[in-house]
Amino acid sequence: MSTTNYNSSAAGTPYVRANQILIEYPENGVPVVSITQELAVVLANGTVASLGPFQSIVFTPDMVNNLTTAIPVVDPTTGAATGATTNYQTIMLGILAAIRQQQLISNP
Repeated sequence: MSTTNYNSSAAGTPYVRANQILIEYPENGVPVVSITQELAVVLANGTVASLGPFQSIVFTPDMVNNLTTAIPVVDPTTGAATGATTNYQTIMLGILAAIRQQQLISNP
């Protein structure tokens, strides 16, 4: 269990947020995900202020062995599990669908 705070619901309490996600999807089909994180705080007026960088995460999703393995869905504000699950197959299909939609809009 992580002791890092990902809960952004409490004003004035520092938390870690992902501020950039990069998915490299080369020709060999083995994706690499890089997540840039920062320490942030929600101010009393509801805006978010960055407190500086936090350690990055880089990983290669095991799409061959874990394509349909259940991944818990979490509340984006509190980080609490919602009880629902997803998997890499659903996530990647959703991302690719959004990319294709933007390609069709941008490159008619």
